[in-house]
Amino acid sequence: AEELREYFSQFGSVQRCQLPFDKDTGFHRRYCWIKFSTPQDVQNVFQKESHILEGAKLALKQQPRRRHSQR
Repeated sequence: AEELREYFSQFGSVQRCQLPFDKDTGFHRRYCWIKFSTPQDVQNVFQKESHILEGAKLALKQQPRRRHSQR
């Protein structure tokens, strides 16, 4: 997770980086979530054509922004 945080911090401020692991195998599940501080930081990531980390090409998907519900 720290390598992912470090890599993506070049595009903006990373608020959170979650890399889930499989409890049975102990290996990561081959996906993660990265939350940036601003929408511009996210756009900076998608301006680069491809991302390669430790020899693996990363496939990126953008989740729609969630709105906080008001109670």
